[in-house]
Amino acid sequence: MLAAAITIWTMFSLWLIVPLARLPDSIARVAAILVSAELIAIFAWSFGTERCTDAMCAPVAQAAGIAARTDIPALSAAFLVFAFLRLRRSGQAAP
Repeated sequence: MLAAAITIWTMFSLWLIVPLARLPDSIARVAAILVSAELIAIFAWSFGTERCTDAMCAPVAQAAGIAARTDIPALSAAFLVFAFLRLRRSGQAAP
C-alpha cells in the first residue's frame, strides 16, 4: 500500500500547490478527484476484505484493492507529469 500512500500524498500536495503556482483550477479539481477515488478504493478494499478468509469472497473489494494499488497510482503519475509540463509551459511564457 506504499503506492496508495504516495498517491494520496502527492495528489493532496498538488491540490494545495495549484493556487500558489497559479495553475488552472481544473488541475486542482482533478487532483481532488484522484485523491478521493484513492481513499474510496482503499476503504472499499479494507472493509470488504476485513473478515474474509476465503480467496473468492468479496470480488468487488478485491478489485478495489487492485485499483488502489496499481490503477489509480498509475493514472495519478500520468496526471502529475501533465501538471508539471503545464507548470513548466506557464513558467516559460512569463516575462
